[in-house]
Amino acid sequence: MNNYNVNKEMFGVATVFVTILVIVPALSSYFMEDCKTAMERVKKQKCKIRVESIEGIKSLKLKGTIPESIQPCECSEDGQWWVSYKNEINPGDYFIKNEGESHFEIIKEDTLIRHEFTCSPE
Repeated sequence: MNNYNVNKEMFGVATVFVTILVIVPALSSYFMEDCKTAMERVKKQKCKIRVESIEGIKSLKLKGTIPESIQPCECSEDGQWWVSYKNEINPGDYFIKNEGESHFEIIKEDTLIRHEFTCSPE
């Protein structure tokens, strides 16, 4: 192997390391949602449902009926906020997330659970 091939190979290895150590972290912060944007997104969400079934692992999909009209509906969220409380939601519960608010409520037969959205530390 001559010097040219070794230098060329070392350049390729260095390029990979620079990409991993510099470019990837810089881009990941660009794609991360800041607190203000996250709060705006949360406040736009709305869901009012009497839960009949719960689906999803990394996301949450609630199927059921609209309480006022008894029409079938679905609510879903792809983030980590609702799914964090998935184990608190059961069929028969009411899940209420009003637009403009930064909290949701799970209403059970004898209990009201309220979860306020908070930004995770950066």
